[in-house]
Amino acid sequence: MLADPAFAVLNSLDLKKMASAATVAEVTALAPAEVAVLLDAASGAGQVLAMEGNYMLLPDGTAAVLAYYHETYAPTRQTAEALAWYERFETLNSRFIGLVTDWQKSEGDERIERRLLQAAEKLTRDLATLLPQVPRYDGYIRRFQHSMDQVDQGRTDFVCKPTIDSVHNIWFEFHEDILAVLGRPRDTT
Repeated sequence: MLADPAFAVLNSLDLKKMASAATVAEVTALAPAEVAVLLDAASGAGQVLAMEGNYMLLPDGTAAVLAYYHETYAPTRQTAEALAWYERFETLNSRFIGLVTDWQKSEGDERIERRLLQAAEKLTRDLATLLPQVPRYDGYIRRFQHSMDQVDQGRTDFVCKPTIDSVHNIWFEFHEDILAVLGRPRDTT
């Protein structure tokens, strides 16, 4: 099974689909030198593909990530607390998605933006209750805080721009992550 730092690196690529070493270091909060070593090792093991400064997960890397989720979070999947937490999250998720759509259609209405950020703030508070079971979720809290701070400073790209660590992108990645922790498929309907 993967060690935690190797999982963090491969999982970030799985969630982002493609990323630079600098982005992986930023997302995982690992030192850039450690990320470089782990990416080189994963590349040598046929788990990632290096492409002009970016990395993409290969099938062996995806299998390693899924095995880590399966082995590490099997006990979490059985807890009523985690399952109830997820059901509450789905309600918040539906609200968040609607707010993102409304914000985009309004071309950045500040009232909608505030409600969208309030949903993200609620998620960060709720995530704190999962930290005993999934300590690495502190990284999502850190990332949400940073992006929300950027929005508060007038940098509205951090609401949902797809090419940066925006609130929407972090939310999407977290949703994929919690589904994997709980062993649930993503609803594609």
